[in-house]
Amino acid sequence: MLTVGDIKKITNGKLLQGNASTAIKGVSIDSRRIQQKNVFVAIIGERFNGHDFIRTAIRKGAKALVVSKKLVCSEDIAVLRVKDTTKALGRIAAWHRSQFSIPVIAVTGSAGKTTTKELVASILATRFKVLKNFKTENNQYGVPLTLLKLNMSHQLVVIELGTNQPGDIRWLAQIVRPTTVIFTNIGDSHLARLRNKRGVFNEKVQLINYMEEKGEIILNGDDRYLLNISEKKARRKITRFGFGAKVDYKAHHVIVENNRRIHFQLRGRTFKINSPVKHNVYNALAAISCGLHHKIRYNDMDSAFQRFQFRNARQEVIKNGRFWLIDDTYNANPLSLNSALNTLDSLKIKGKKILVCADMLELGRQSKALHQSAGRMIAGSTVNAVVTIGHQAQYISQSLSRSDGNVNAFHYNNLKEVHRRLKSLYCPGDAVLVKGSRSMHMERTVNFLKTHFK
Repeated sequence: MLTVGDIKKITNGKLLQGNASTAIKGVSIDSRRIQQKNVFVAIIGERFNGHDFIRTAIRKGAKALVVSKKLVCSEDIAVLRVKDTTKALGRIAAWHRSQFSIPVIAVTGSAGKTTTKELVASILATRFKVLKNFKTENNQYGVPLTLLKLNMSHQLVVIELGTNQPGDIRWLAQIVRPTTVIFTNIGDSHLARLRNKRGVFNEKVQLINYMEEKGEIILNGDDRYLLNISEKKARRKITRFGFGAKVDYKAHHVIVENNRRIHFQLRGRTFKINSPVKHNVYNALAAISCGLHHKIRYNDMDSAFQRFQFRNARQEVIKNGRFWLIDDTYNANPLSLNSALNTLDSLKIKGKKILVCADMLELGRQSKALHQSAGRMIAGSTVNAVVTIGHQAQYISQSLSRSDGNVNAFHYNNLKEVHRRLKSLYCPGDAVLVKGSRSMHMERTVNFLKTHFK
């Protein structure tokens, strides 16, 4: 059990008031979820300031506060002042993680990291008690809060790490100190601050610097950037997965069954996943590589795959009456769009293939060029019609209009017009892919399609 004095030492804070011997049971940054004897860390975020909720935290039972400015409260509350409350949260979590000598697997990449994290956790859960992030709590708040849940019942941690600016991975890696690192891929994502793929790569590989010396790196052997990571440079054992010739775990004989699931072979064994998305074979290979490292049996891994449900708007393939819907609205970048198009291409249907595409955000100065490139990519696919919405997505439609292909392209400024166009395009037997960055809220179009198309 931590005391206020322990937290003072961990965070290098100054005790403004209260007793250093006060016992603390848990850490919270959400005043609505405070439990008795918690310490409340007053985070200053882009949309909120935890200092505004201190009274609520005290009323709910907080016995200590970590703040970054002076304040006045009742004398029985311990108050620690630090320079940066977000850094303080991370340091507390790093200390807590250091109290456990168990495997910690960190997953990162430009696409597929959440699905990979969930697949890895499902496989390892056949043998171990696993702690993992909830959904995509993979940032400077979610990662520490996940690790602070670690207790003596856990035997292993699987944790996803995200980034949108230089330095994020370095900081999270210092908190997590992984024993195993999984890299899914490197693509054009968060370029507003990471600039280009090289910047994305340089950010992601910071994880290696904070691994245990005897740790293992598991990576996509078909990714040209990740191939730059060698055992000599990394001074760690490397396991590669993929479809290429120079990988340790290679998928063969990939078969899509009834637009619903995939069979693939690995070292003479057949695995099945409940998804027609070829990209998920990569995610499954990453999970298998990790599972074998932790001595999970092949049969147990295949059973875990067959129980696993691919949902949460990540290329979720749905048969809704007489039409097919691919809900890929969780987020978007050029790499994930290419993957989604491959899925749409692979569907065997009688009708048309329609893409509804909104802006891919956080692409910085390359945004216009990357949306134009997406248009050319779509022109080379089996898509019959494209409906775009958003300031950046207009460049997709413009690029398609200038291409020599047979794709009908329509651009609109609001969803009502998009939905009206979809009504005129749709026929029974069609397949519709809906794609866009999270803040474009394209789940509204998914709900419209589920309601109006049968």
